[in-house]
Amino acid sequence: MTIKNNYLWKNPRSSFSQLNMGTRFHKKLLVSIIKSFCKPQRKRYDGHSCEEFPIVTLFNALVGNSHRVGTQILNQKLGALLKKRSALPMDTGRPIPHPSQMREYAKHFPMEEANQALLDISREILPLLLKKQFIPKKLNIAFDFHKELYYGKKDNPHVIGIKAEKGTKKAHFWHTCSIILKGREMQVGSEMRKKGEKAGEFVKKMVEFLESLGFIVDLIAMDKEYYQKWIFDYLDGKLIEYIVPVKESEKLRKKKESALKDPKARVQSYKMKGQYTKGKGYSSVTFKVAFYGKKGINFGKLRAQYRNGTRPLSEILADIFVLATNRVIHSPSVKKKYTFYKTRSDYGDRWRIEINYREGNPFVMYSTSADPNVRNFYFILSLLLVNFWIIANVLLHQKRYWLAKEPKAYYKEDLKRVLLNAFHYFMNTGPPLSTFCRTKELIGEGCIII
Repeated sequence: MTIKNNYLWKNPRSSFSQLNMGTRFHKKLLVSIIKSFCKPQRKRYDGHSCEEFPIVTLFNALVGNSHRVGTQILNQKLGALLKKRSALPMDTGRPIPHPSQMREYAKHFPMEEANQALLDISREILPLLLKKQFIPKKLNIAFDFHKELYYGKKDNPHVIGIKAEKGTKKAHFWHTCSIILKGREMQVGSEMRKKGEKAGEFVKKMVEFLESLGFIVDLIAMDKEYYQKWIFDYLDGKLIEYIVPVKESEKLRKKKESALKDPKARVQSYKMKGQYTKGKGYSSVTFKVAFYGKKGINFGKLRAQYRNGTRPLSEILADIFVLATNRVIHSPSVKKKYTFYKTRSDYGDRWRIEINYREGNPFVMYSTSADPNVRNFYFILSLLLVNFWIIANVLLHQKRYWLAKEPKAYYKEDLKRVLLNAFHYFMNTGPPLSTFCRTKELIGEGCIII
């Protein structure tokens, strides 16, 4: 990536900002702009006060995610401030790009470069989080697929065919790798899926990446798209535990029935045919499969329905959730039930994969562009916004992380104070405000994250 002037950070190579605002954005002017956007709006004509702060307009304009009227007001305000502050001749054009220009801006970030930028940021942040004891050296990580529907022509290798959904049979998919930070998924790496590529290559890449930083991968929870024998074989060789849902098959259907008939069959051995070796034949990959009732459904109730014939068998089997793991696990009994239920807890409650209450990403910017580089850039940017929200909330509420606001509410209510204090600190315009909770730690140690 071309090194751009960075007036928000003393190190021009830092990942804090890649926006090239030009020499007009000198430090005192920038602080004044941010201050001017931190005053609450006036009451509306109907007498109701607005809780939002105009800082949201500034932030949305910076990422190109705002309405046209918002950017017009923003540019008028910036223009007025620039004329007052700068004796230099004004350049023509917008101080901040219009959202319609973001597509052209995004084209300057090729897919490989944007993916690498996320890895570079993770390489910078993770050791700091380890030093601050927010994450352990032994990591539990999650791999997931993110899908965005596509309505354009199917003429590029990043468009994948799917079952008909909302008027289309095409979609873009992303691999994502995350670590759990105080109960939240913080994204470490991402790649847009391409036709013909093995899903497990991303798993292997991210495991090696985290190990290169000195971390030990202790457990991996994966989406069912990663249910592949060679991935299991690779993780077994690395002595890494994994948990993944089992894909439906006739063989699995029979095992579900066995679990309904016999309580001791809630955990069974499962074999998949491995690779062929000349002179030795096919190897096999063996693991355990555990049978659970889906969220809110008791497995004992399903067994009673099966025994009494009160529901169709197909409906009962559909309510059984099956996890594959290489852990040492036993069917639940009075003395041996901890690992059985902990396996589901580790997968479901912490990882939010294949579960109805999994959290969505509210910052994904939708685009009509057929260029996969543009769509990938928007997706990576949305991951960084979510990471910003997660880390800032953890820094502010180190011991009471459940106080974290919903992402958009956080940006509307708290981000303005974080930005103001960060800018004060890095522009040397004054000491951090003492009224802001945990300001010194947030800025002195963690502003590199922001």
